[in-house]
Amino acid sequence: MPEGPEVESVRLELLQLTSQKVKKITLTPLSQKYPKYLGKEDEFSQFRGQELRNIHRFNKFLIWEFEKKPVILNHLGMSGRWTIVDTKEEISTKTTHPKVIVEMSKPPYAIFDDTRNFGQFRIFSSMEAVKLYPPIKKLGIDGLTKVFPLQDFVERIAEQRFQNRQIGDLLMDPRLVAGIGNIYKAEILFEAKIHPERIISTLTQEETVFLGKSISKILLKAFYDKGSSFDARYKLPSGEGGQAQRWHMVYQRIDQPCGECGSLIKKLIQKNRSTYFCPKCQH
Repeated sequence: MPEGPEVESVRLELLQLTSQKVKKITLTPLSQKYPKYLGKEDEFSQFRGQELRNIHRFNKFLIWEFEKKPVILNHLGMSGRWTIVDTKEEISTKTTHPKVIVEMSKPPYAIFDDTRNFGQFRIFSSMEAVKLYPPIKKLGIDGLTKVFPLQDFVERIAEQRFQNRQIGDLLMDPRLVAGIGNIYKAEILFEAKIHPERIISTLTQEETVFLGKSISKILLKAFYDKGSSFDARYKLPSGEGGQAQRWHMVYQRIDQPCGECGSLIKKLIQKNRSTYFCPKCQH
């Protein structure tokens, strides 16, 4: 699943659509096989002629804001991606499972391509309504903020509700920090030299502060490299892939030597998710 750095990178490329008017939003015939899209095309007709003002990001959600109040909430899901093309003819050659086509007053066109169909593209009455949507309302710190609120992080992680959680599990909880997924969880914990099974209550003040700094460092570093591309699932709308995977120290490197100590990278399962770590460097 695209994580915070990937979603923010996608958002920045989609901003080229802003300041244009929507010509048409089409739900493809393929989309009509799924209940969440079935018969919904008329609802999207209200955006015709409206200017796209901005695209915001809350955690892994993209919010399309128009000149009038209804907004569109988009989540990439496990394998969703946006593709930008200059002509309609390219849609069939550059996408495989197109669900939504956004046609602006002039090219380019944007296509939401969602192979596994876990993505979302749905209408909310207003930005205020989006902020009350439970997955967004409960969000914690935005891990991609350029000035990471370290004191806020230290106070949040000290809350009683988190004390018995394993750190590898808690970093996946957006109520603490939003934007971290399985890839960067592993890289953050390696950077902080903390074992993923450590219980929160056992972390020292020094470890907690360094963990907060590691979150900011790894997420921003990944964002500057436009995210991580392991296969065709994640590409930017331009078709370019991310480059962050080039510096990963532990993720998907099981039984390969640690770049710092030479020990073999190991894997464990936390809440049905694989976690990679160095058994010597991380305590």
